This record gives sequence, C-alpha cells and structure tokens, in this order.
Amino acid sequence: MRKRFMTIAAGVALLGGTAIAAAGPAGAVDPTKGYAGICTGSDALTGVTIVVDFQELDGNGGVAAPTITRCSPNASPGTARTGIKALQDAGISIVGTIRWGFQAVCRIEGRPTATEDIPRNSNPTYHEACVNTPPGEAYWGYWYADGSGTTWTYSNSGATARNVIPGGFEGWSFSLNHTPTTNPPPEVTPRNPAIG
Repeated sequence: MRKRFMTIAAGVALLGGTAIAAAGPAGAVDPTKGYAGICTGSDALTGVTIVVDFQELDGNGGVAAPTITRCSPNASPGTARTGIKALQDAGISIVGTIRWGFQAVCRIEGRPTATEDIPRNSNPTYHEACVNTPPGEAYWGYWYADGSGTTWTYSNSGATARNVIPGGFEGWSFSLNHTPTTNPPPEVTPRNPAIG
C-alpha cells in the first residue's frame, strides 16, 4: 500500500509540474496572457471569451472565488484552437488528472484544492486528488456559446476534442450534487456585441 501511495504521490508531483498553465489562487490569472472582460476590438471576432464560474466552490471553506470573465485572443486568427488551448491562451491555470491528462479538467485556478472538503451528497468530506476523472457529483462542467444569443450549450465532448467558436464563449461551471439536466451553466450572459 505504501508503494502504491508513493507512486500516486509521485504522479501528482509530476502532474503539478507539467499540467499547470499558470500557478496561483482562484482569480489570480496570468496577467501576461489575455485580458479581463469579453473580447473586444480586433479580438472580438477572432478571440473567444472564457467564463469560469465557481458556483458552490465560491466561499467553500471560506475561500472566495469570484467569477472570471477573460478574453483569450487567438495569436493566429483563422487557426483552430481547442478549449484547453483557449484556457491556456487566456492565462487561466488548469490541472488535468494523472490518468487522463487534460481530457478530464480537475482544477481551474487551483480549485477545488486537494485539501478542501467538497460536500458531495454521497461523501460530505470528499477531497479531489486529480487521479481519475472527477465524480459526477463534483466536477467542472464545460459549456459553449457562439456569442449571438443568450444561452449556453452543455458540451458533450471534452475541451481537448472540441474547437472553440471564434467570437464565441467558452464556459466552465462547477457542478456540485446536480443531475445531467440540472447542471448549472455559467451565470454570465454569453453575448458578444460584435456579432450580428
């Protein structure tokens, strides 16, 4: 058992060194990448706006996590980017899982932390270790919108397999104790004034 724990711990250490786009607490995005707010100017129709809504994680354990809205400019307009690449281009830190890498996003801007209690219905003191895919009771839901309307669409594919919509929105919303039909979309209207 000790050997297995050491192997997992080594994997977590390795993951921490290779899967984090930028370090820091919630809301401490990398200021050298992207910019706050929706994409405007020359980025309005080529970039994508990232929204990270911590939902029930905001204030969990006394840790505030205000919603992040940030433009992810496309350095090569016309070139396709995945949802993961857009997060990285916006300067938002992400951690995948040891088993699946970024195919399963585990932490965004350091949340949930490895030590905070996540009050799942089936396990009120659950801690996310980022080894396997997070449970359906506590995970980052992935959403998108084309920027022309006011509603989000839940993505049935992961952010490594889906290309973003230029001028659109990419949303990440923490889902805690919800069902597939009640997962909360981000609480920001995904409307880009430059479209239409």
